[in-house]
Amino acid sequence: MFADKYALAGWLAIASAIVVVPEIVAALILERLSHAYPGAKILVAALHVIGLLISVYVLYMFRSLLNERCNFHKADGLIAVLIGASLLFTLIGLMGIIPDWEDVISVVVLVLFVPFGAITAVFGYKLLKLGDDLFGLARPFAYTTMASGILGATVILMPIGLLAQLAALVIMGMIFLRAKEQAEFV
Repeated sequence: MFADKYALAGWLAIASAIVVVPEIVAALILERLSHAYPGAKILVAALHVIGLLISVYVLYMFRSLLNERCNFHKADGLIAVLIGASLLFTLIGLMGIIPDWEDVISVVVLVLFVPFGAITAVFGYKLLKLGDDLFGLARPFAYTTMASGILGATVILMPIGLLAQLAALVIMGMIFLRAKEQAEFV
């Protein structure tokens, strides 16, 4: 059971890294189609909710891994804030369903990327203080997380930050899968 929960989190982290770009493209296409096809907004909302559920589960499991494996609790508050921010971004995204709010929602999301990026960068920095190397992946994960936060906070460099975030998700997935393997042998 211990190993299975990390396996699921690992595969979900990697899957989310793989599908995030097609998800963004699909959301943009569906948004453009929403005027002609009102049902397209429901599909966009479904994409937001599915992304939220995966994000919350993966972050929660990462906190669990840090707590159980490393007895590391210094990032618990930041992980809670990141989960809350994911919920906030999803709620704001769902408000985009309301006609004539798209422009306001876009501005609000861009403004929120600055503090969200800063929190993400601080989270990565905190992970540098981790006493465990997480199978040799703690530092690469911390640095890619900091890079995604810093680049995302600039808003202008957000696309490059997205690439760093994708790398961080894959590294996180690898951490989970290695934790699963270790748990199976113990």
